[in-house]
Amino acid sequence: MDDQESPNPDEQIDTPHEESDLQIDEEILTESDDSEVIALAEQNAALLSDLQRIQADFDNFRRQNAKRQADLVEQAGSTLAEKLLPVLDACDAGIQQGLEDVIPIRNTLIETLQAEGLEVVAHPGVEFDPERHEAIMHEAKDELETTTVDEIMRSGYLWKGRTIRPAMVRTIGPA
Repeated sequence: MDDQESPNPDEQIDTPHEESDLQIDEEILTESDDSEVIALAEQNAALLSDLQRIQADFDNFRRQNAKRQADLVEQAGSTLAEKLLPVLDACDAGIQQGLEDVIPIRNTLIETLQAEGLEVVAHPGVEFDPERHEAIMHEAKDELETTTVDEIMRSGYLWKGRTIRPAMVRTIGPA
């Protein structure tokens, strides 16, 4: 009976030990599940951050590419307009020689180019601007406060606000 009354000491140790092993295993599983979830959440956050950065880089690339393309189109238009300036000069010379048949051709060419962004810089009486005018002669008049364009020798042109050829002018103003 002693054997029945007093359980085997090994059995007593094994039973509580097995229960504690289960509790420890559950804690390890819970801890490992939590650590896996945390690791996955961190990985997800890192991937999301990378995706957002890559998306922002791609958006910037797209904007820069669109700007580059627009600049190339503008530059091509400017180059074509510059190549047509001698034709306009020839028309102006013909008009000065009395060839009135050239006037409609010149006007049509100017209107077409102006619709695309050409501006004519040929206005006497405006203040001299070295960005738009090239002074080839100057008449000194000390009674004037500013230098103004007195006569246009050759028209100047702007393409969308940028000077493609300054006007050759005679100025008048202080010495």
